[in-house]
Amino acid sequence: MGAFYQKNIHVIIAGVFISLAMLLSSAAYAQPVAVRAYTNKNKVLLGEPLWLTLEVKTLNGTKAPAFKVDSIPHFEFIIKDSSKILQSGDTTIYHQYYQLTSFDSGRWVIPQFTLRPFVKTSSILVDVMFTEDFDPQQPYHDVQEIKDVPFKMDAGIERWWYLVAAALILLVLMIYWATQPKKPQPERKIIAAGTAHRKAIQSLQELKQRMPGKKIFYAGLVEIFRTYILDRTGISSLQQTTGDLVEKIKPLITDEAKYNSLSQVLYLSDLVKFAKYDPEDNEAASAFEVVEDAIHYIESGLKNKPGLTVPV
Repeated sequence: MGAFYQKNIHVIIAGVFISLAMLLSSAAYAQPVAVRAYTNKNKVLLGEPLWLTLEVKTLNGTKAPAFKVDSIPHFEFIIKDSSKILQSGDTTIYHQYYQLTSFDSGRWVIPQFTLRPFVKTSSILVDVMFTEDFDPQQPYHDVQEIKDVPFKMDAGIERWWYLVAAALILLVLMIYWATQPKKPQPERKIIAAGTAHRKAIQSLQELKQRMPGKKIFYAGLVEIFRTYILDRTGISSLQQTTGDLVEKIKPLITDEAKYNSLSQVLYLSDLVKFAKYDPEDNEAASAFEVVEDAIHYIESGLKNKPGLTVPV
């Protein structure tokens, strides 16, 4: 018997380690888990986006597996695989976000999602409609009298008539522009240095005190910066893209780190404006500091180099 144990001792040791690993795995796997799925809307119009959130709650220190979502019948993904981890007391909350839309009208079911056997979310009903719900309390429109059909040219004649009229109008405009004397380009009106700088900083402080919504806040930051650049240097960028503005201010900011930070804030403002990004509160505070610091930096540089020229 002793010889048998000596010959098979490595098999016995391996079995013990495997058993311990299975016990530890099952113990960790048996930690309490709560899951749920919910949407921010249960009624949407065709093509209107909605957010689906999958939530997993576990005890701290327990890593939960992620839901595997490949497709959802009658829905299409706009944003997929966005996630966030939150801490609440001794609980860890995992969120997975999916932005969906649908072009199939009707009442559809977002099915259950399975995290593991016997741990599933509830299904969700979503109505996809052509129009808003009918309100019977709204007044009815009066019946209108029958109107005569106005005279209309033959389609072929009408097409040629419009072409001839457009050609005549274009010819008159070309003659008018060709005969007009060229006007001298107006000189750039640049506000005094102290006035422009003081105006920009005061506007920033007023924006910070108002504490508007994120879209208005970021739009206000960019507008204040663009106005300061126009007042101080004559660079007009209010009707230009962010890319044009970033390129034009490059000679004003020689510090590469400050230039890159300001560029990121300007581009980020575009994303917030078109609802493609929802920044955190600390990001808004950081963006405010970057714009304020950039205005101080540009003002200092222009005072030290009064002959500096920039593209208009």
